[in-house]
Amino acid sequence: MEYRDLILTCEDGVTCVTLNRPDRLNAIGPRLVHELLHVIESTANDDETRVLVITGTGRGFCAGADLAASAEEREADKTYDQADGYRRMLMGPIGHWGVLYSALGHYPKPMIAAVNGVSAGAGLSLALAADIRVASTAARFIAVFARRGIVPDTGSTYHLTQLIGRGRAIEMMLTGDEVDAETAHRWGLANHVVEPEALMDTTMTLARRLASGPSIMVEITKRIVNDITREGLDRQLQNEAWAGTRVALSEDAGEGRDAFLEGRAPKWTGR
Repeated sequence: MEYRDLILTCEDGVTCVTLNRPDRLNAIGPRLVHELLHVIESTANDDETRVLVITGTGRGFCAGADLAASAEEREADKTYDQADGYRRMLMGPIGHWGVLYSALGHYPKPMIAAVNGVSAGAGLSLALAADIRVASTAARFIAVFARRGIVPDTGSTYHLTQLIGRGRAIEMMLTGDEVDAETAHRWGLANHVVEPEALMDTTMTLARRLASGPSIMVEITKRIVNDITREGLDRQLQNEAWAGTRVALSEDAGEGRDAFLEGRAPKWTGR
């Protein structure tokens, strides 16, 4: 498959996925959802991939859903490839995005997020889905959903609570306040924090170390740890899909998107 919105490299057993939409802070549109799903599914049983690294180009790791995409861009991305993967994503009970984030949550190999900048909304969820997060001091973690008047989704209600506890997770989700890298490290949201120029060297050194280890033991260890909680992730993806559909019909959800696009503070009405 030819990728447009990401860069894929593989060396020493490490496959590196670099989101490549720097002008949009690597925000996710339909095409990038489809490309990420293809990478996840094609490398899951690929012997050349022992570890998966995800990062972003430019100032952002991933700013979440691309709310600024034009109608023409959205339609072009939806129709550019009518392969089985895309049809399956649209028809699934957990929605278009849920299929991708379920695949991320079930990925059998170690996954490391090299968080180089802002990680917001669905971009936060992408970092949360990784097993290990290496953060630049420039990284920012934001459960931005409250700012848009929408329900947290893409597995964030599950992963965030698992990582930092119920109290901190709810505060992040209800306020939309950003969490800096040092705070994220203190809370257990980031495993390591390094200076920006050391981010990829640190990440790749760790990735190569894992890739050179006993791969059967590594994958089985991840599997038995995930089996403790896997049912909870799938249930939460379904809950998020239901709640998201319900709230998406509200006036506040429309106001949240309009306010973001117009660069102003939203005016909530509770309707």
